[in-house]
Amino acid sequence: MTLSDFATIGDLVSSAAVVATLIFLALQVKQANLLARSQARQRMVEHAQAELYVWMDNPDLRQSYLPTSKLSEEMQSKLHFFLTGAMRQREWEWFQFRDGVIKKDVYQAYHEVIALHLGIPRTRKWWATVGRIGFDPTFVAEVDSLLAAKPLVNYFADLRAFATE
Repeated sequence: MTLSDFATIGDLVSSAAVVATLIFLALQVKQANLLARSQARQRMVEHAQAELYVWMDNPDLRQSYLPTSKLSEEMQSKLHFFLTGAMRQREWEWFQFRDGVIKKDVYQAYHEVIALHLGIPRTRKWWATVGRIGFDPTFVAEVDSLLAAKPLVNYFADLRAFATE
């Protein structure tokens, strides 16, 4: 064997090592992407659960969704901050979807909650006036488009009727 043969063998071994390294790195990137998606979905579930507990523990907030209720200034503030937090979460989900972290079907399922939160005249008026302030303009446009396609709901009134039947 000549020195040239050893160099050729060395080149083949180093090429194989480079290919193996690239395969390993590709698998690592795939795992990191799966982990990022999993963490995003976990945060979405945790926030949705937290919203449910806010509703469960706050009868005034539930009452504020009934069309016959008149809101005190304190309740207006509570509703404002609840809606701001809920919409900020939906904006975060929109960013995650836009950046490819979460898939379209997951995003759309959570995005539909907007139609409930902003499903009565009071909350639609909130969004149309002070609610949209400080949110990404493209997200605002998407919410406006969603709301234009969704009728107003009687979700909490229907829920009350469900409990009495």
